[in-house]
Amino acid sequence: MSFTPSLGNILIVDDDENIIDLLQINLRSEGYCIAVEKIAENVNFDKLDSTRLIIVDAMHQDYSGMDLIYDLKENPCTAYISVILYSDIKSERMVIDALDAGADDYVVKPFSLRELMARIKSILRRQTHMQTNHGSTLQFKELTLDQLSQTVKINGQPLQLTKIEYALLLLLLKNKDTYLSRIEMHRNVWTDSTTAGTNERIVDTNISRLRKKLGDLGMYIVSRTGHGYMLTANV
Repeated sequence: MSFTPSLGNILIVDDDENIIDLLQINLRSEGYCIAVEKIAENVNFDKLDSTRLIIVDAMHQDYSGMDLIYDLKENPCTAYISVILYSDIKSERMVIDALDAGADDYVVKPFSLRELMARIKSILRRQTHMQTNHGSTLQFKELTLDQLSQTVKINGQPLQLTKIEYALLLLLLKNKDTYLSRIEMHRNVWTDSTTAGTNERIVDTNISRLRKKLGDLGMYIVSRTGHGYMLTANV
């Protein structure tokens, strides 16, 4: 999987030649550099350092697209990579599982090419905005978040977060001492999601994971019934 300079490097993981050709033609015409892997288990994590987005089919293989997402998000070197999962399974349970696993979006097949392209651009645009947002460094007690490198450190030690966990922490830091409702957090972090009715569970699950990773600092993310979540030193 070799890449050349472009608007961004995207990896397609699918064994459907028709979908691969369709995506390759359209994404390359937009200026993206595309690599393809037909077997999810063969994705080489060591060669993903310049990859911005992975588009993966759920796949009916022993090692599925969902398995790939879990492994990507559990690996500190690849947890930052955005992921879109598409599947012919249309169920709320599948959507929730994909988003909880760390996918940035879930698309049901057969999908509209125009809609998928719009979702891809939106994710990459949000990614770029997070990287270039002014006011690079945010501080809370012994925690430092650098928006340019998208890194988080506690007492100078790197903290490995998924993109969703990073986005939630960034949102909380930017709105310190202010309650954010679950709906508001969902709208800001899962901007491409169509999972109406599942907002609260997805937010709660990821906040719980974020708290655990923050260790002693996790206690400063407080919740209040009817108000949502807030990051505050006044605990």
